[in-house]
Amino acid sequence: MKTLTKALALFVLIFVVLGCGMIGKLAEKQLDKGLNMQKADSLWNDVPRMDGLNDSPTEDLPLAVKLAMRGFVNMALNSDKNPKNATADWIIYNYKGGPSDVTNFYTADKMKGDGNWSLPKDMKEPCLSGKDKGVDGDICVFQKEEGGRQKGLIIISLPTKQKDIPVFVYFLRAEADADTTTKK
Repeated sequence: MKTLTKALALFVLIFVVLGCGMIGKLAEKQLDKGLNMQKADSLWNDVPRMDGLNDSPTEDLPLAVKLAMRGFVNMALNSDKNPKNATADWIIYNYKGGPSDVTNFYTADKMKGDGNWSLPKDMKEPCLSGKDKGVDGDICVFQKEEGGRQKGLIIISLPTKQKDIPVFVYFLRAEADADTTTKK
């Protein structure tokens, strides 16, 4: 009887682990639906590259970052109104400094001068610390409209548990045709 109980417990454990993986895959498919999300080959011309960023071997975004990306696209591009021609690109870098180095580099003035980026409405500073929310990392948010396109940029710096790579820096960029119905 003990052997049967152990075998049943092992079967349930395997099913739960596989089930979580399937749930994660289903969630990712739903997140990718309707939004062309792809890895960029390099940082975009209108986004300055900070010294010390090294290419990351990561080929895919973690599910949590995809969730952040979807929320960001909805906020920055009003994609809940079904924007036309929406795309989202991302790239990840390793950085051997700290998350605060990223927020100190990507200031409102620097981004305005190097790419004509501005702050979203109701934001006084581009970067926020996650420490007060229980997340050990920082996030910077920028937006602009140019050439009839709304564009949004989010930069997330998250510490890792790896000694040789202390920080991952995620650059997420989304754009869509500008919403002309809200213009005055």
